[in-house]
Amino acid sequence: MAEAAVRGRERAVRALRQLLLITVLVALWVMLWEAVTPMTVLTGIIVSFGVTRAFYLPAFELSGRFNVWRFAVFVVWFAYSLVTASAEVAWAAIRPGRMPASSVVAVTLHVRSDLVLTVIAQVASLIPGSFVVEADRASSVLYMHALGCDSEADIAKVRAQTHRIELLVVAAIGSAHDLQVLNDWRAENGLKTVSEASSLRGRRGAAGRRGGGERP
Repeated sequence: MAEAAVRGRERAVRALRQLLLITVLVALWVMLWEAVTPMTVLTGIIVSFGVTRAFYLPAFELSGRFNVWRFAVFVVWFAYSLVTASAEVAWAAIRPGRMPASSVVAVTLHVRSDLVLTVIAQVASLIPGSFVVEADRASSVLYMHALGCDSEADIAKVRAQTHRIELLVVAAIGSAHDLQVLNDWRAENGLKTVSEASSLRGRRGAAGRRGGGERP
């Protein structure tokens, strides 16, 4: 019975990962066509199933951790960044004078999770004025093309924004290991660490300790 339950859970986890991967691939397909229609969604599903069956893809590991409050903070920050960056790009396009120079900036991330790396790259590319031209998975380096980046201060700003995205993403959906790695780096540099207390995993762990009779 126990072995059957374990196999059932493993099948459910594999199915969830497959569904998530298909959903992401379909979303990317729809974005490529820049149109949400029944035809693009249907062809996206067909192509996604074909890709996942015909080609080897590395395992997509979920973090097993989700912080509702941190995710809400991330959504608000992302919406604010979209509005402000759109206004800045629009002004750069219509203002008199030369167009601002662009640069490709290498940004080294602190965590090496494929999930976190992918989300950071997508978020950074969705904010107007910047996009990822290349991602080095082995060393967790993103190469960012940034508009209006022609000084050391501008380069530092691009790196700071990318690291801000990393902080928000790890705080919201990163694994406990990702959070520990990021907190270690922040502590070493005199920065405030991120608490896991309000995450779903943290609450379950605290409830389990209370149920087991553990005393502080």
